[in-house]
Amino acid sequence: MNKQMPYLQKESFINRKSELEYLFQWIHRKPQHILFVYGPKSSGKTTLLLKFIEKHLNHKDYSIKHFNLREILVTKYSDFIQAFFEVDYSKTPEGLKSRREYNLKLFKLSKEIITHLDNKTLDPFVVMKKELQKIIKKGKRPIIIIDELQALEDIYMNEQRELLKELFNFFVAMTKESQLCHVIIASSDGYFLNKIYQDSKLTKTSAFYEVDYLPEADIHFWLTHLEQECGINAYELTDEQVKTVWKYLGGSMFEIAYVLGELIPKSRNKAISNAQMMETIQQLIIENCGKLNFFATLHENKRELFNVIYEIYQEKQDFSMNDLKKLVTHQLYKIDELNDELNDLVQMNILNFNPITASYRLQGHSMYYGLKLYVKTILKKDENEVHSS
Repeated sequence: MNKQMPYLQKESFINRKSELEYLFQWIHRKPQHILFVYGPKSSGKTTLLLKFIEKHLNHKDYSIKHFNLREILVTKYSDFIQAFFEVDYSKTPEGLKSRREYNLKLFKLSKEIITHLDNKTLDPFVVMKKELQKIIKKGKRPIIIIDELQALEDIYMNEQRELLKELFNFFVAMTKESQLCHVIIASSDGYFLNKIYQDSKLTKTSAFYEVDYLPEADIHFWLTHLEQECGINAYELTDEQVKTVWKYLGGSMFEIAYVLGELIPKSRNKAISNAQMMETIQQLIIENCGKLNFFATLHENKRELFNVIYEIYQEKQDFSMNDLKKLVTHQLYKIDELNDELNDLVQMNILNFNPITASYRLQGHSMYYGLKLYVKTILKKDENEVHSS
């Protein structure tokens, strides 16, 4: 049998001991509330949950329903039914063999029941509750984990009932009220989570847990143990290069992994030149500057919004609507328009919104340097002009 060629780089999972411990402790409490796991784009939320399932949730004691809605196109109610329910083929040997891999991820029902769900003659939440009760009778604890729930936004069960509101009402009933199962919702769209939290009146029925970018100590460990942590043996980084990565990319694992991969073919004698590293990082910064330029174009209000955010970042990283007050005072925006603008920037992964503090932050260090490049080259402002304005 031919041996598969090894990869030059593999996925990294660094530390996250405190996050795993928190989830372990939370899952061993009786269900009392929905848990929202939030954080910046590509901060590792999904990877963390998969590692948590792998390390702590054996399939003997738990029944895990893990829905990653990034992988599924959901534009209407029937898509939701197909995503959450599947015909049980386990009664036939062929069906059991071909579908075993999905056995722990979907609610498996008879074809007749699914037809009724599609036709809206059966309530999906009634069906879900019965399935959860069956799981408990078998001596297992059901856990529902959903990634990127915003995919279900603007879908109606009928003309009156919004799917997301009904789904959250169901989750509240299953956690706080009947205590039938644990529910974890993960999303990088904090703005969406805040909207759902407010619209669905989830106060005192849910909790938030942040998964942020990795801290400097973890990044240092990763970058000084490349072969051990991500299988890269083409080169080693110097202390200066490790500091450069942290300065420009911070704890963004996706961006760091991307840069590490791009540097593999550029290595010579197990080393990377400082110029090659900066050239690769600079490409990310230029891309971010381009995103900002595309968004703002020649709109004076948008250009000034980016200028004000850059001013704020000279003093602090997190900012709120109150910090942008002068944009409204100077009549560049109305309040609702500014709110919508910030929402768009969150959707474009330029800003990250924290639903707990109602504050905003640029999506990582490289976005800050993209903004700095935008202010200096597109708006043509220097440091002195920024601080005196």
